Amino acid sequence: MKLVYFPSMILLVFVLITSIPKARSQMRFLGYYCTNTSTFDPKSTYNSSINTLLRSFSSNATSNSDGYYATSVGNNSQNTVHGYYLCRGDLDRASCHTCMSTAVTNLPTTTATDYCLASKRATLYYDKCMFRYSNEILSGQMSIDVQHYEQSDGDITGYSNFEGLIAKTMKELATKAANDNELGKKYATKAMYINALTPLFALAQCTPDLNVDDCRGCLITGIGKFKGNKEGENFLTPSCNIRYEIYPFFNGAVELLGASPPMDNTAMSNNGKRNISIGAIVGIIAATAIVATVLTTIVMCFIMKRKVEKQRTILMQHGDEDLTLESLQYDLTLLQSATNNFSNENKLGEGGFGIVYKGKLLNGQDIAVKRFSRRTDQGEAEFKSEVLLVAKLQHRNLVRLLGYCLTEEEKLLIYEFVNNKSLDKFLFDPEMSKQLSWKRRYNIIEGIARGMLYLHEDSRLKIIHRDLKASNILLDTYMNPKVSDFGTARIFGVDQTKGNTKRVVGTFGYMAPEYVLYGRFSTKSDVYSFGILVLEIISGEKNYDFSEEYDESNLLSFAWKHWRDGTPLEFVDACIREQSSSEEVTRCMQIGLLCVHQDANERPLMSTIVLMLSSLSASMPLPKEPNNTTNSAVTSENNHSSTDSLLRFSIVEDDSVSLSMPR
Repeated sequence: MKLVYFPSMILLVFVLITSIPKARSQMRFLGYYCTNTSTFDPKSTYNSSINTLLRSFSSNATSNSDGYYATSVGNNSQNTVHGYYLCRGDLDRASCHTCMSTAVTNLPTTTATDYCLASKRATLYYDKCMFRYSNEILSGQMSIDVQHYEQSDGDITGYSNFEGLIAKTMKELATKAANDNELGKKYATKAMYINALTPLFALAQCTPDLNVDDCRGCLITGIGKFKGNKEGENFLTPSCNIRYEIYPFFNGAVELLGASPPMDNTAMSNNGKRNISIGAIVGIIAATAIVATVLTTIVMCFIMKRKVEKQRTILMQHGDEDLTLESLQYDLTLLQSATNNFSNENKLGEGGFGIVYKGKLLNGQDIAVKRFSRRTDQGEAEFKSEVLLVAKLQHRNLVRLLGYCLTEEEKLLIYEFVNNKSLDKFLFDPEMSKQLSWKRRYNIIEGIARGMLYLHEDSRLKIIHRDLKASNILLDTYMNPKVSDFGTARIFGVDQTKGNTKRVVGTFGYMAPEYVLYGRFSTKSDVYSFGILVLEIISGEKNYDFSEEYDESNLLSFAWKHWRDGTPLEFVDACIREQSSSEEVTRCMQIGLLCVHQDANERPLMSTIVLMLSSLSASMPLPKEPNNTTNSAVTSENNHSSTDSLLRFSIVEDDSVSLSMPR
């Protein structure tokens, strides 16, 4: 049953159940971290220096209005201790002093030596303050080696793109904190509503001694740690901290919401989770019934329902509309470190545009880094424009662009790392193909169709892939498909349906006849490639390198023969034939043959294909015998790859999209 949202009802529900409590005042101890690689004698002058340093923290917190204090204690290199403390940016002097005094009192160095084995370097975290000391100089040095991460137990439900919202919001906040020149605190906060009843409060802060790039780099590392589906997450390092919750955890949070709907104290328990009483629930039900009976007209209900559904659709499709280039930018040194300076051991693959490397960020997140060939001549403005566009493509069946790095020497793209291999590595290998059961293959076909539907119809602009094939489908941990490699894609306006090119770009065996012969491409040329791919997934045979054990000349002839003769299971890959569903195989074969129709106008749309796959009761037209000479017009002038039998062509259009995803 769908909910119909009524303005009066929502207002009354807000009054009954929602009001925002003040930020919590109690302190929480989060952790004490130390290294045992460098220790000292508890009776040494170094220990005395630590005690003096900690006392200075407590005393200076009273007089220091900035919430940050750094100093050194000692008279030589052997007993000098460097340290600093940082209070959360919203704290006044008294609160900062309270936090630091508590921290110092609860951590006397004479007893901490047993716990930390007299470490010369240590970091302590409370939720409102932290301090750090070391025998090495700390000022101006970004440190993310001592990380503390925590998350709430509750998950956010009922919000279709909460992960995208968190990523966008926190990256914007990181940029704002890094550029905090007015207050000089490197501190920023934000409060907003993620839906009618749930607020979101976020905070980002760096130590003021960091430069803009180091501050933002530190915070971005924390964002990479976030799962994005929790009611709250908190990430701290010695140099920065970033956090969000669905309750106000910092001072001034309520004021930031401005005129947004208030929330009631009973809506949140002390640990930040929703806890609505039975009385409130009864009140809500009663109020809803009363308000529902006094609604003015059925027309108002219909209008509001349509409006809410429209907004929800826009949110699902364009949740990252406000994504900025600044929030996507990665530091070169960070990527060099992640890929071991682009070592051959981290190399994943190489294509016409450059090399793809596997990388691991300091927070443990795996990434794929596309390093473009230096001979590429794409302009900086064009490159950034395409980065921003592709980053906004958010779909579970598309490989996600995380960011970019652009310097005078390097042009890099950063993608999510998909840990299983590409589909062709499974599909065309005699042993690995056994892992692709019929159920998995059907799910892969359906997932690819949904990803292509998003590109063709549901994204902000119409995108023609132009190189859809098995090697450009990546499989995640659960064997879900993700369409990748937009190196040959073309971007259309919403109302544009067709395009022409002087020379084609693609892979032999997958290209539509009108594209090969005349350079005409459209969404229907992608549909043709999808049809080939479907037939390959069913049979486990390559269209461009068809097995000689069959009497037919190519995969299309082989598929048509079994369709015509009513023997669809004979077309299925032998290793899964016995477990296959005859009804589903027949439907998929029919879809594949409809997609490879010689006339582009006769091929179905991706929206129709998704419907036919998801509903076995959906009616489908009968296919016609496919033309077997689709690629015969390709001349010997084109470059042929002897390594993988793929016939590829060079891009010559200036306006072609040149972003290539990892294979």
